[in-house]
Amino acid sequence: MTVARFMELFQQYGLALLFVIFFLEYMNLPGFPAGVIMPAAGVLVSQSELSLVAAIAISLAAGVAGSFVIYILCYAGGAPIAHKLAMKHEKLRRFAERCQNYIEKYGNWGLVACRLIPVLRTIVSIPAGLLRVPPQKFVPWSALGILLWNSALISFGYAFSYLFIT
Repeated sequence: MTVARFMELFQQYGLALLFVIFFLEYMNLPGFPAGVIMPAAGVLVSQSELSLVAAIAISLAAGVAGSFVIYILCYAGGAPIAHKLAMKHEKLRRFAERCQNYIEKYGNWGLVACRLIPVLRTIVSIPAGLLRVPPQKFVPWSALGILLWNSALISFGYAFSYLFIT
C-alpha cells in the first residue's frame, strides 16, 4: 500500500482506521510496530480535523480489545494455544517468562509494568491468560499501562508534527 493510498483511507475512515490498526498491533500481528504507527497516528491526527484525545481514546479501546482477544485465547485454551501464539519461539518464550515473573512478583503493577516495556507490552496477554489473571484485574490494569504507553507515543507524534512539520 502506498502512502498516498493510506492517506486516502485515513481521510475517508479516520478514527475507525486507527482503531483497526491499533487493534491489529495489539493482536501481535507482524508489520504493525507501535514505535512507528503510534507516533505516525499522532502526526496524522495533528494534520486533520480529528482530536488528539479521541485518537488516544480509540487507541485505548483498540489496545484493550486486541489484548483481551489474546488473553482470552490463552485463558481458555491454555498452553496449546500459547504455544501456537508465541511459545514455540525461544526468544518470545523468554519474553513471556519475563512477563510471568513480573506478574507473579508484582501482581497488578507487574501487568502495568509489562505494558510499558517494548516487546513485553504486546505479549503480556499470553502469560496473563495462562496464569488465569481474573478478567476484572486484567482489563483495568492492562488499560492503565496501554493508556500510558499509547498516550506517550501518540502525543509525541502529535507534538513532533507541530514542532517540525507545520
